[in-house]
Amino acid sequence: MSREPRRSHPVAVIGMAGRFAGAGDIAQYWKNLLDGVESISRTDRTADERPVSDGAGDGRFVPAVGKVSHVDRFAADHFRVPPAEAVTMDPQQRILLEVAAEALDDAGYAGDRDAVVGVFVGCGENLYYRDFVAPTESSAGRLGDVRVTLANEKDFLAPRLAFKLGFTGPAITVQTGCATSLSAVALACSALAAGECDIALAGGVSLLPPDTHGYTYHKGGILSADGYCRPFDVGASGAVPSSGAGIVVLRRDDDARAARDNRRAVILGWAVNNDGGARAGFSAPNVDGQEAVIRAALGRAGLAPRQVGYVETHGTGTAIGDMVEFEALRRVFAGDDAPAGTVTLGAVKANIGHADAASGVAGLIKATLAVESGTLPGTAHFRAPNPELGMGSTPFGMTADTRPWQPDGPRVAGVSSFGLGGSNAHVIVGTAAPAPAVATTKPRSVLALSARTGEELHRMRERLAERLETMTPDDSVELADVAYTLAVGRGRFTRRWSAVVSSRADAIAKLRAPQQTGRAAARWSLAIAGTPGDLAELGKRLQEAEPVMRSSLVRLTGSAELSGLPTERAGALTAAVVGWILQRLGLTFARVDAQDWARPVAQWLAGGADIAALAPALDACTGTAGGRDARHSPGNVVIGPSFDLDEVLAMAWQAGAGIDWATYYADEPRRRVSLPAYPFTRQRFWLDRPVVTSGGSAGGSTGRNGVDIVNYVGQVWRDVLGVEHIPLDAHFSDDLGGDSMYAVEVAARLREGLGLDLPVDLPFVAPTVAASAAFVEEASAKKETAS
Repeated sequence: MSREPRRSHPVAVIGMAGRFAGAGDIAQYWKNLLDGVESISRTDRTADERPVSDGAGDGRFVPAVGKVSHVDRFAADHFRVPPAEAVTMDPQQRILLEVAAEALDDAGYAGDRDAVVGVFVGCGENLYYRDFVAPTESSAGRLGDVRVTLANEKDFLAPRLAFKLGFTGPAITVQTGCATSLSAVALACSALAAGECDIALAGGVSLLPPDTHGYTYHKGGILSADGYCRPFDVGASGAVPSSGAGIVVLRRDDDARAARDNRRAVILGWAVNNDGGARAGFSAPNVDGQEAVIRAALGRAGLAPRQVGYVETHGTGTAIGDMVEFEALRRVFAGDDAPAGTVTLGAVKANIGHADAASGVAGLIKATLAVESGTLPGTAHFRAPNPELGMGSTPFGMTADTRPWQPDGPRVAGVSSFGLGGSNAHVIVGTAAPAPAVATTKPRSVLALSARTGEELHRMRERLAERLETMTPDDSVELADVAYTLAVGRGRFTRRWSAVVSSRADAIAKLRAPQQTGRAAARWSLAIAGTPGDLAELGKRLQEAEPVMRSSLVRLTGSAELSGLPTERAGALTAAVVGWILQRLGLTFARVDAQDWARPVAQWLAGGADIAALAPALDACTGTAGGRDARHSPGNVVIGPSFDLDEVLAMAWQAGAGIDWATYYADEPRRRVSLPAYPFTRQRFWLDRPVVTSGGSAGGSTGRNGVDIVNYVGQVWRDVLGVEHIPLDAHFSDDLGGDSMYAVEVAARLREGLGLDLPVDLPFVAPTVAASAAFVEEASAKKETAS
């Protein structure tokens, strides 16, 4: 019995990130596709690999594979993952964590957000655990360690992203074989449509070990005989195994429009199903199931097949897979009697290989970029269609050449992904009209950056400068939108940089200028200086340039106008409003000082700035400048004739203040734009193959006498956490990323080695090496006294 799909509101793609063969980011991935680059690594056979025979017989080693670079490296510090955990963690989980963070950066939602975020992701087989971790743990007698289980089981892929990135929506690990990542996208769209989350991340990852240089070909299998994947081509013989990781950030389109998000494309329809039992075998594909999932996605989108101009196919290049997939497409699209060549087929596996669980999101990202740019990449190696398909009598065409895609109506693409076991997924992607750029009334913008280290901050500045240099008039990106995205859409870290810029050239110059160290300030003070006339003029200037000034005037007085007020009143009101704005934006003043005439305003601000008490405070401001001056020390904020709100906020940000940028921009129609992602600093975390370890306890002492307690405790911490050097004052969880399981291990080793009765969570009771050592010494002294 068929079921009519329910129409759903569209879902916007507002961000994306990925790493695929030959591409460390989406920009390189897209460039490779446009240039027709095939990113398969081909190497000479190595000594430990079986020899290559001359024929096409069974069991040949084929030295071809798609590789993702640096799968052995990870920004563990950034995500507060201890080295001991990082080195045993599935690299699929590590890389997907980084890719998810990069996708949030691309969407502009890595900073503070009120939205409920869900995550739907899946992965391939954990080859690292099978070939590296398990042998190591077995030789050390540690099989069954729950920490290793948590770091490697697929179940914890989505929950780990939610934990590390602060997501509170559904965190669902999706596993449907090759259809995993596109199925995850479909489930994320359904969750958004049902209101289960406001934003969703969806995608997948599959990684081969870096020392994998090829595969063994078996006749009749799914892998290519010659190391090339040629979907639907006369020379097709199968797929080439590959690695990949990709994430898309999704939001209900109505919400994305309202928030002026960077809508790269819109998912109009989606569907998942299974072939069921009506097929030759468990791994055999089924035409009926694939046809049904495509029709269901079209039905949800409310589109007719003739409205689709491009289909990114599953395209494995296998004899059975291509025939079944093409027949399903023919049944859906040939019914409209469309002329030949009106629907272009593509298959990214020809360029990057078969990325297994990540293959669907690889196709979706390609289709999204095609829809967004109006360009269709060619399919590598395509020469002529397999004559058994009968492509010439269908609406389909395929080419190796990249070409423009400018149909009469909106650009619409379909994306298919089919998994062994009969799981099918199809997604319909359409054009999203970009939100028009809106010029700002502000003559200058504040660029605010932050990073964990000075080196990362330097690379962040350089990347942003390069991005600004490559912007063209077609980008339609306002500098104010760049500043807005950086301010509200990025994480906050301790190393800060800021600049007030008036143009793109000014921004590039300041980004590339020598680093200026900000002056940290734990306490701020405010001074009101100048005459009432000076401040009245300041108010007029801010009223013209600063939307937050106009909205604040309305909120405090009911009117956005200063003109018509007596000079004394206008000056006092300006001082009050500016001080109130600074407090709303996050500055807390330990002291508020003023000249005598403005003292009532200073007292009003220092007393909590109750709006109901403003009018009496203004009434009390009489006289002209004179009397006691408002003395101030370096670091104070001065509301005076030369006050500049942008300069003050830039200074405060660089000094470490928690500026509420969302409030600052609340009255401007700014939009989020795509900017370079955070420049992670990665280190190698990889076990050798094969691994033989003997294990061992920390220190080697079994008693208390003659033991240097501080060194002993430090050694135990270092062994358990896998850190070579731990400062005595480093915090167990905040600085070192230790959790309850590591705490239990630390306490157990200390109890066993020293023969003391210690708390099972000692590192939480005494969270530094110094504190734990002091606790141990006290426990030791008590035991000595008792004995």
